[in-house]
Amino acid sequence: MAAKALDYQPVKRWKHSTVRVGDYLYMWGGKQPGLPEVHNNEKKKSMCSVMEVCHLRTGRWEQKPTTGNPPLGVRGYAAAAIGREIFYFGGDCNHGDCYHNSLYSFNVDTFNWKELSPTTSHHSPMMKDDCDMIAIKVNGEDYLVVIGGYGPSSNNTPQQPGAQYSETKVLYSSYQRCNEIHFYKLSTGQWISPT
Repeated sequence: MAAKALDYQPVKRWKHSTVRVGDYLYMWGGKQPGLPEVHNNEKKKSMCSVMEVCHLRTGRWEQKPTTGNPPLGVRGYAAAAIGREIFYFGGDCNHGDCYHNSLYSFNVDTFNWKELSPTTSHHSPMMKDDCDMIAIKVNGEDYLVVIGGYGPSSNNTPQQPGAQYSETKVLYSSYQRCNEIHFYKLSTGQWISPT
């Protein structure tokens, strides 16, 4: 009897997300074997320019190429879906103290990445990982809500009034956990800090 060919399986990883859209699971990024510990280079971009897709009805995985530039916050990011788009916020670069507060969209029909809001220390939410994000609708408008997180204390965005921050020192660096809540209004591309 001939041996059955093994089905494709994604590599082991951690600090990633898997998001359901329709009958498919979309898994991207995370800390995985061979991921360069650099801000960006060709190998990292190549590894991060694929999406792992699982067809729920068959349980089969496949790896599909993407277009556009994927987020640099490759691990510890937050993800949520609205319709046929998956949104990715924040994360860290897999090296040093390089955290992000960028927001990207990924279209599951075109497999194209699009940067909606770049990483900057000039606006909130803070540059962080290990936060969460949910999609909500208010008065017919779509919003993404980013909640909590962990990131560097220095060279970060201004603190949100009313939010709580707790600082810890690790070797020569200071980090903070927070309970920030920020809204991103999709129709205007605007970050909103509730009062």
